[in-house]
Amino acid sequence: MAVKPYKEGSAWSFRLRIQGEDIYRTGYTSLKEAQREADRLRESIVGNTKPHHKGPWQTSLGEALQLYASERLPAMKGARQDANRINKYLRACRLSTAKVIALCDPVIQSAQTSLYFQVLFEAPSTDRKVPASLLAHRQKQACDASHSDKIRQKIARTPVAQLQPYHLQELINAMLKDGFKPATIGLEHALLRRLFSYARKIWRWREPAQNPARGLELPQINNARSRVLTNAEWGKISQALSNSSNEMVELALTLLLETAMRVSEPLLHAAWRDVDFDRRILKLTDAKAGPREVPLSPGALEVLLKLKALQGSECTPESKILPLTYETLKAAWRRAREAAEVEDVRIHDLRHTAATRFTLELNGNLPVLKVITGHKTYSQLSRYINLNAADVARLLHDRPLTEDDAPAGLHRKDLTLVPLQQQTCSDGELPENVVRLVPRSAKGGTS
Repeated sequence: MAVKPYKEGSAWSFRLRIQGEDIYRTGYTSLKEAQREADRLRESIVGNTKPHHKGPWQTSLGEALQLYASERLPAMKGARQDANRINKYLRACRLSTAKVIALCDPVIQSAQTSLYFQVLFEAPSTDRKVPASLLAHRQKQACDASHSDKIRQKIARTPVAQLQPYHLQELINAMLKDGFKPATIGLEHALLRRLFSYARKIWRWREPAQNPARGLELPQINNARSRVLTNAEWGKISQALSNSSNEMVELALTLLLETAMRVSEPLLHAAWRDVDFDRRILKLTDAKAGPREVPLSPGALEVLLKLKALQGSECTPESKILPLTYETLKAAWRRAREAAEVEDVRIHDLRHTAATRFTLELNGNLPVLKVITGHKTYSQLSRYINLNAADVARLLHDRPLTEDDAPAGLHRKDLTLVPLQQQTCSDGELPENVVRLVPRSAKGGTS
C-alpha cells in the first residue's frame, strides 16, 4: 500500500504501519522529501535483506546491548569495564546482566581475533543485597546519578530504530549535570557508537539511517598524565616495598620501570618461554596493540634473573614470569606509596617515568623509544615523554641535574660527567651528587 504524506502545519509528515509497528515521521520540507523517506523506511523493513535477530524495530536498546555483550565482549580486552556500562541498560529493562569470566588462556580464533573471556548472563535480582558497609556509598551513588539514570532507563526501553541523536545528547547532558567526569561520559558514548556501527555492519540493521551517537556535543577530555618519579622518590618507595612479605612485588614494579611496559603486559601476557636471554628480548604474544618484542635493559635482565631464581623449580617455560594479580600489585603499591609519603603517583606513572628516563638516556632518539614503549605513533609516544619547562630551561642554561632529581632509573653510570665551570666547588671539582645530562651515545663530545 502506497504511503501518502500529508502537510502538518508548515512541515510534511507521514505514517506507516509495518509488521505491527506504527511509525510516524514529521519535519520534512517537501512532499517529495517525505515520500522518499517513507519509501526508504518501507524498503529497509520489508526489503530483500533480512536483518539479523528481530531487527531494529522489534529490539530495544537494552536488548541490543545484551546481544552485543554476548557476541563482542568475549574478544574484547576491556570486556569487564564495558560489561559494567552495559549492565546499567540491562537493569533498566529488567534483563539478565552480563558476567565476564576470564579464560585461563586466550583462545586464538584467527590472526586478528582471540577470545579472552566467557560471558554468562545472570537473572536480574529483585532484591540486590548491599553490604552495610557500602550502603551509604551506594545511596550517594544513586542520588548523584538520578538524572542520567532516568534518561538511560527511557532510552534503554526505546526501539533501536527510533533512537535519534537528541536522545543520546540528552543522556550526555544529564551525566554532566550529575557530575560525571568527561572521560566517563566519553567511554559510555564510545560504547553506544560501537553498538550502532556493529548493528549496521554485522546485523544488517538499516535503522537508524545514521549512527545517532555521531556528531554529538561531548565535554572535552583532559586526562593526560605527566607525573614522573624521581630517583629520590623511587628510593623511598623501594625501601617500603622491601618490607613486603611478597618479594615478587618489588621485582615486578622494578621490571615495569626498567622496560616501560604497561602493567597488564607482563602480568597477563608474558611466560618464561617468551624471554629470549640471548637476544635480550621479551616477546609479548598479545599486548594492548598486538604482538610486540620488548628490548630488555641490563636492569630488566637482572630483575628477570632474580625472578627466575625466586620461583625455583616452579619456573617452567609455560609458567608466568609474574604469578601475581593486579589487585595484589595495586594494594602493595598503595601501601608502599603511603609509607614512603610520595603523593599523587600511580603504577602507570612508572611507564611515564621510564619513557622520560630513556628519552634523556638515549638523547631523544624517537624511533628507538617507540620500539621500547610499543606505541604505534609518535603522537601516542609524546604523551609519555614528560619533560617539563624546568628540564628545558636547565638544558638551555647548561645547568646540572642532581641524581636525586633525575627520573627514576637514570643514574650517573648512564651519563657522561662533563665539568661545569660555573658549578664547581671551591677546589675546582664537580660536586659528587651533580651530573650533566649527556647520554652515553653522546660521549666524546661536549657542548
